[in-house]
Amino acid sequence: MADAAPETKKDAAAPVETAKKLKKKKSRPTNCAQSNKRIRRKDWYYRDGVYFANKKNYRLWADKKAEEKAKKEQEAQAATATPNP
Repeated sequence: MADAAPETKKDAAAPVETAKKLKKKKSRPTNCAQSNKRIRRKDWYYRDGVYFANKKNYRLWADKKAEEKAKKEQEAQAATATPNP
């Protein structure tokens, strides 16, 4: 009977430890995704799952992503529009 008591204590402590580990993973990054500048608490900006130093950097990043997407679409259309000989 004495052996059963320590096992239950270990089992009860396990969910608490895993909860602490999950909380630590949710910290925000220290550098901006666009400019790689240090993110300060007073002016950080979060959008689309990414942290930025400020709103201007977010807009630059969003424009860059939009251009890349448009370029990929043009390449895909050019590849399908070209007739095979």
